[in-house]
Amino acid sequence: MDGLRDKHGSYSEELKSKLREQEKMFSEYRKSHGKLEVFFEQVIQAITPYPNVRRTVSRRGGERTGKSCVQVAQVSDWHMGEVQVRDEIEGFNEFNPTICRERALTFAQKLVDRVDLQRNNFTVDDIHIICTGDMISGDIHQELKVTNEWPVPVQVVEAGELFAEFIYNLAPHYKRVVVHYLVNDNHSRLERKPQSKQEGLNSHNYTVGKIAEIRLSGIKHVEFNLYPMYEKVIEVNGMQYLITHGHNLRGWMGIPWYSYQRHVGKEAMSRMSLIMNSPDIKSAAAKIGFHKMMTGHFHTPFNHPLYSCCGSLSGTSAYDHKDGRFADPSQSGWFNHAKYGEFDRTDFRL
Repeated sequence: MDGLRDKHGSYSEELKSKLREQEKMFSEYRKSHGKLEVFFEQVIQAITPYPNVRRTVSRRGGERTGKSCVQVAQVSDWHMGEVQVRDEIEGFNEFNPTICRERALTFAQKLVDRVDLQRNNFTVDDIHIICTGDMISGDIHQELKVTNEWPVPVQVVEAGELFAEFIYNLAPHYKRVVVHYLVNDNHSRLERKPQSKQEGLNSHNYTVGKIAEIRLSGIKHVEFNLYPMYEKVIEVNGMQYLITHGHNLRGWMGIPWYSYQRHVGKEAMSRMSLIMNSPDIKSAAAKIGFHKMMTGHFHTPFNHPLYSCCGSLSGTSAYDHKDGRFADPSQSGWFNHAKYGEFDRTDFRL
């Protein structure tokens, strides 16, 4: 009996010791977390929102015909902070923060030029901007730490400011600007390997989005939606898009067509099961059903009725060049008609 008591006594003391260690660990976490909260609050207070802007939407043909549609643009893989020297890849491409900024603002101007053209036939009051991640170069590889223009904190600030400026330049040309900012990606991650739980919060891209959101908060007709998650269904003028960065799609030899097809099928089956078992099928379908999956990540624009991919601002890198891959720097834009769906999709070369 004494031996049993001694055994349980030792076990009890061991548990108490572990509990004390855990309490100490949680106490230190709470202290560090509190410091982070104070730091983030100071950062937020230091960001000055843009002043409100006047909307100068011009209407021509669409107003006469009564036809209307919505402009859509996808933003992805800006890789702010990355540096690619031209001579290293036989002159196929060159990239640095200055070029990144020039290409982003050129894309904004091309979107305005395109909507002015379509306004000869349609009323286009709204634009939806869909961001699918990798806005910074990050430091997930050793070569990036060595070759990037700046360390990650500077990349984050520069990317947030540039994205805000991109939206600010578009704002005067529309009655309503809706931003869909998906956080989860791979270049912004804080862990060595991609995580699943809290992936959207434990990411530098969350801070990029927050900086842009605060900078744009003074513009009344800009709606900024921040999604700290792996994927999200959004609705744009009758089209349901499942947006995701694409870093969990596996493949080789270029565009992973089979991986896309298989992933869309799995998503469709799982969502159909939830919808069909819901007491309100119509409401469930509107929330999680989708017509098309949209991604970035692969730096090559392509379009399929069930899925599509946006290009990158960075274009061909030494990593691509070594494997014989080439892609022009590009971003995608199109229009959505409530009855006829997508039309006039353009992968704008930048």
